Amino acid sequence: MSKTREKYGLNWPIENDDLKIELWMIRKGDEWLKENGRSLSFHYEEAKKILWPELDAHRWHNICRDSILENKVCVLMGCGSSGKTNAAAWISLLDYFAWPKETCVLVCSTDVRGLKKRVWGEVTMLWEKAIQKFDYLPGNLLDSAIAITTDDMDDIEFGERKSRDMRQGIFGIPCVQGGKFVGLSKFIGVKQKRMRLVADEASAMNDSFLSSFSNLNKNEDFRAIVLGNPNDIHDPLGKAAEPLGGWTDEYLEPTKTRTWKTRFMNGLCVNLVGIDSPNHDFPADQPTKYKYLISKEKIDETLSFFSKDSVEYFSQCVGTMKIGTMARRILTRELCERFGAQTQAIWKNDKKTKVYFLDASYGGDRAVCGGAEFGEDVNGKIVISFYPQKIIPVVVGGENVEDQLAKFVKQDCEALGIPPSSMGHDATGRGSLGTALARIWSADTNPIESGGVPSDRPVSLDLFTTDEATGQRRLKLCKEFYDRKVSEFWFCVRYAVEAGQIRDLPEDAMEELCARKWDILKNGLHSVEVKDGTRTKPGMKQRTGKSPDHGDCAAGVIEMARRKGFQISKLAMEDKKVFGKNWIEQDMKKSMKLQKERQLQSV
Repeated sequence: MSKTREKYGLNWPIENDDLKIELWMIRKGDEWLKENGRSLSFHYEEAKKILWPELDAHRWHNICRDSILENKVCVLMGCGSSGKTNAAAWISLLDYFAWPKETCVLVCSTDVRGLKKRVWGEVTMLWEKAIQKFDYLPGNLLDSAIAITTDDMDDIEFGERKSRDMRQGIFGIPCVQGGKFVGLSKFIGVKQKRMRLVADEASAMNDSFLSSFSNLNKNEDFRAIVLGNPNDIHDPLGKAAEPLGGWTDEYLEPTKTRTWKTRFMNGLCVNLVGIDSPNHDFPADQPTKYKYLISKEKIDETLSFFSKDSVEYFSQCVGTMKIGTMARRILTRELCERFGAQTQAIWKNDKKTKVYFLDASYGGDRAVCGGAEFGEDVNGKIVISFYPQKIIPVVVGGENVEDQLAKFVKQDCEALGIPPSSMGHDATGRGSLGTALARIWSADTNPIESGGVPSDRPVSLDLFTTDEATGQRRLKLCKEFYDRKVSEFWFCVRYAVEAGQIRDLPEDAMEELCARKWDILKNGLHSVEVKDGTRTKPGMKQRTGKSPDHGDCAAGVIEMARRKGFQISKLAMEDKKVFGKNWIEQDMKKSMKLQKERQLQSV
């Protein structure tokens, strides 16, 4: 009697059931499978059918499965009830079942309640179903520790001392504990051959959350699945899902499910669009096919209370980034790319002016400094090119902070050939820094107040208003456009970008400029989001988890450049004239010329 069985063209020991065969095929890997005419997705699907035959295989299921298996980082972004959590759970479990001694799966969400209610609850439910069918499958549930460990304490002989290896298994991690965001800090140093991460509710995470990926990526084999309902292009989900070319109109508010490559770790985003649900693949007069997926009934329920323009509708029913989420940001990556803000400057000659700015560190913020030079490029346009920004290392317990900052700036400026008269620093409530700079370097540095009222300078050379006193058209002044001086400084960076006058903008500065919100007040003035908020109204630091120090430094550099003669203009002013004084006469001449051209001529 034969003690083997045949499957997939191979002979297997008779004791190998179908699940063991599928797990063996999965362990062989995608390259080996392709060489033998098979695919990893096929064997994951076959194993899923054996363990959880009740799970459906609709087109959303298939695209999520294939995208997760084929990419190091896969972002599943979409509406509520789209199967994102289930896809991440069953694939991660099979990954662990195939390599239980070599795999550490970190499953994280916001708090313990959210973790157990969503992704951890799905993982444990599927795990329990699997081990009830196949008792040889690995895992020991430690509910109090939110963990499924590979080691079994029951196997230890009497008197033997042994602890579970917490690198082997599946571990639930609440990223918010005691009201404080702790992220993945406890697991950053964990080393394992196969490290997996399932990041649920990514849009609700702290902005620093994605930085932990680089540490986990130091493991030999790291993969991540990022889940969430879209809310903001600048939250962690929005950054992880950002297309290679930025959040252009092509990727905002799509009506069909689609995928695209991402800037973050060269991953892939799957955008599951609710109005393109697999439930819509069937006639409307038939019962809903997939009860757990978004359907017309669920969409109608939401619209009975929320409008189609609401964040709730877009997040829960549509599941796409909304165009309006970009409308109130100082900058967007798309703007920077469109106007070449990060391209290299090519100069016409050596006639350039250098400037420098220090955003000092107080109250736990970073001390960021950097310089720039402006002049005429090869196209005859006045542009400003940034130097790389630097974070000044401040030694706690050494000499006073102001002296440390002054010495670093003096040395850096001298190395760059920048005189003290071209160096500025934020002096809002910080008079002692100016004293230190004067004592250590020079009294010619420029203290710049970012608080207080905006300046009397024009906003730009193409924004006009009508003077109420004279009725004459003139350039609009900053004090008539902004609510406070810091708003003027930050918007100047935006207008300089839109004017095509920014080059070599540092990446960190661009990200913070893109992250800061702005609004129009009731009096019509433009106002940037406050840095430090209150208990009732969070500021940028509370919202993003960090101070916008690189953005402040870039804004300070532009302010110093303006003081040294740099002008922001979105006009092609080849003749160097400032329009405004004779605009009525000019318009009249154009009008008369046009009328004359259109008049009937006698023959």
